Amino acid sequence: MNTLKKPSNNAIPTVLTIAGSDPSGGAGIQADLKTFTAVNVYGASVITALTAQNTQTVAAAMSIPADFVKQQLDAVLSDIRVDIIKLGMLPNADICVTIAPYLKDYTVVCDPVMISTSGCSLIDDPAVAALTEHIIPRSTYITPNYNELKTLYGKEITNIKTAGLDLLDRFDNLFGIVLKGGHVDTASHNVTDILLLRDGSSIAEIIETNPRYHTKNTHGTGCTFASAFAAFLAKNLDPAAAFSKAASFTNNLIDISKDSHIGHGNGPLLHHQYDISLYK
Repeated sequence: MNTLKKPSNNAIPTVLTIAGSDPSGGAGIQADLKTFTAVNVYGASVITALTAQNTQTVAAAMSIPADFVKQQLDAVLSDIRVDIIKLGMLPNADICVTIAPYLKDYTVVCDPVMISTSGCSLIDDPAVAALTEHIIPRSTYITPNYNELKTLYGKEITNIKTAGLDLLDRFDNLFGIVLKGGHVDTASHNVTDILLLRDGSSIAEIIETNPRYHTKNTHGTGCTFASAFAAFLAKNLDPAAAFSKAASFTNNLIDISKDSHIGHGNGPLLHHQYDISLYK
């Protein structure tokens, strides 16, 4: 099992995101870096894919050659101290295999990006298999949405906690799995997010309930939550507190963004309007 590594004291909290690019600015690398800035940590980035997307659809995606992903990683990690690595879109098996050895020395928050908010598939079956074989076994936390949880679980979900516990049992390296409630019980007035966290020989359950805002402006919420979770871990918060603050941060951003009009589809979150001093 991984050993949790505490961020360095007396240093600027730093998170490295390894993910794809969204030219519309709502998700991927762009959402990650905006999140890091909003919660006052330093963000570095390694790009794994270029996409042609907007708030309505993903028109095309092009993977960065795995060797160039490696060169980016080597350049960053040889120069900058990194507290936490956050993983997003890993578009193919070669990239998964290439980055896997780099993860062993870090606390890793893996957002297993597979399907966009607009419903477009972002990675192929071999990439899903490589994610399961090479990346999740080297991750510390995973933050799947409902559809990603279903893919990892491998069958229909009757209870998300049962699926989460199954994954914790299968991947004994994981310290925790976040079960996001955005796509669960969508008629409810609330969203319930759950962190299943290893606590010695047992599993602790941390529950966060926030208001549900019925808005289409949810582009990039998964990226934002995972990045916020990683950022709060980098600021030396314990996992339960980092989870709670990430859930609150993301929910507050949805509230701030719910009536905005950027694009014609699932609008992005307005990270630039977030004032962390108002949300303790």
